[in-house]
Amino acid sequence: MMSIEHLCVGDLMHAGVRTVTEDALLLDAARLMHDLGVSSLVVEQESASGALGILTRKDIVEALCSEMPGMAPLRVRDVMTKPAIYVTPELAIRHCMRLMRMAGIRRAPVVKNGRLVGVLSNTDVFRWLVANDIPTGDAPIVTGEPEAP
Repeated sequence: MMSIEHLCVGDLMHAGVRTVTEDALLLDAARLMHDLGVSSLVVEQESASGALGILTRKDIVEALCSEMPGMAPLRVRDVMTKPAIYVTPELAIRHCMRLMRMAGIRRAPVVKNGRLVGVLSNTDVFRWLVANDIPTGDAPIVTGEPEAP
């Protein structure tokens, strides 16, 4: 079994990155996310490769909650998280997770030689930890209502 200390982003990233352009209508991007069953799309410029930003379900919900009647239709560029904080496939997972925690992000586009090659999410790392039965200590599993003080 490989230790998490030896894992790199490229070992856990998803190579099939779903993208959208910054000029796409927000409603179209939301439909695409729904149809694909994904919670985010990497935003690219029409004429360039690489990650410009990221569009998440949270971005969409916040935009729709603040939308006023009569507003022009929103575009991805209006609500996406930007700039994208991206990582490289060679970056150690432990460094990547520290960066993601410090930046307050859950997903990071993976870029190699200026090209988008994947995306890594905190869920990808969690799944690896569970699949490899990594000990998490002796914390009890708690269910139900908390006890009153």
